[in-house]
Formats: sequence, C-alpha cells, structure tokens
Amino acid sequence: MVIRIGSSGIYTDSMLKLIKLPDLLSVCNALFGFAAILLVLEGGSTRALKTALVFILVATVIDGLDGFVARTVESSPIGRYLDSLADMVSFGVAPAVVAFVVIKNFFPLTLTYTQVVVVSAFCGAYIICGMLRLARYNAKISQQNEFVGLPITGSAILLASFMLLAVELDIPCCAYILVILMGFLCLFMISRIQYRKLKNSWLVLISLILFSALFFFYAVSLPLFVYPAAIIVVLTALYICSPVMHYLLNRA
Repeated sequence: MVIRIGSSGIYTDSMLKLIKLPDLLSVCNALFGFAAILLVLEGGSTRALKTALVFILVATVIDGLDGFVARTVESSPIGRYLDSLADMVSFGVAPAVVAFVVIKNFFPLTLTYTQVVVVSAFCGAYIICGMLRLARYNAKISQQNEFVGLPITGSAILLASFMLLAVELDIPCCAYILVILMGFLCLFMISRIQYRKLKNSWLVLISLILFSALFFFYAVSLPLFVYPAAIIVVLTALYICSPVMHYLLNRA
C-alpha cells in the first residue's frame, strides 16, 4: 500500500509540477557526468579523455548555478535531494571512473593485477567517501555558513583539473600522485574539518572567468587552456588547505 501525503504535494502532484528550473540544471549536471563516463568507457583517444574531464568541470559550474537559482529565484521540495544525486554521478562516480582509466591506460605503466586492485580500491573509496559526505550534508537539520568536511564538488574540481593538466602536459609519475591525491581527498571529505562557503562576489567572478577561459580555449582547440586549469588547481588546493592554514596563523 502506498501512503500519500496530500499536504506536502510531493506524492499527489505531477512530476512536471514539482520540477523547477534548478532541478533542470541538476539534471543537466548529471547528464554531463554521465557523458564523461561514456566517453572514457569507449576506450577512445586522449582527446575524448580530456573532453570527459572538461565535462566534469562544466558540471561543477552548473552545480553552482543551480544552487544560486534555488536561493534567489525558486526551489522545489525535491531539489536538495536531486542535486545530491546529480553530484554523486558527476563528482563521485565520474571522476573515479576517469581516474581509473587515466591511471590504467594513459600512462606508460604496466600495472600488475595487484596494482590494478589497489587502484580500484582507491577509486571505490573515493566514491564511498563522496557518498558519505553527501549523506551527512543532507542529514544536517540547519544550514550554516560552513561545510563539515570538504564538499565533493571541490574534490571533483581538483581531480578533474589536475588530470587535465597531467594528460595534456604528460606529467611524470602522475599515476602515483593521482592515487595519493584521491586518498587525501577521501580523508578530507569524511573529516570534521570546517570549510567556509564561498559567498564573496569577487571570488565567484574570478572563478567564472577562469572556468569560462578554460572552456573557450578548449572548445577552439587552443592549448592555452592549461593556464586556467593550472590556476584552478592551485586555488582549489589553497581552499582545501585553508582551514589548516587558518589554524596555524591563529596559533602563531
């Protein structure tokens, strides 16, 4: 027997009535993540791999946009949960799958069976930690000015932009660095470290300029996209380390 809650409208209204503009953006977010997975599973060229990484970064911009629209224009009762499901696809599963393919197929390493298992374990741990991070966020009763644990979007931005640089510039020992990086991101996501929400308009504007420059240069096939990608890596790494830096500065 299905219990219907008429007062909420969630079970009685048509899905078309429930879905609002931010929800459509969340769907687009998930579709870009799904497209990234399809591109790398096809076993295609390096170009396909880089396009998959750019798709993940596009999904992060859409994720920020749907949050902005939900806060300023309209929202729906299913929006928060739909957003997290989309984030799980685009920032949890997609980066882990792409990272596995990058380590296994796009660097001059002959991995043993044991090494493949280890890489798979790290990729699986990244998905699990991302899932736990999103579950804890949705279980939170009140919204605060700080996140508990590194947001999965920040993890995906760092992973995708770093892999984009590594593939384009053929960075040596990248496979080992990537595995270690994923391990640290797992710890940061499930930690109790508090991260401030980035609401400063100047920071948002700078981020939009950087991402727009990266997308434009990549779309017109100019290798200049490595410069905004490198800046994104540095800025994201600084954000991830910011609570530690803040703690050390306060103790000094």
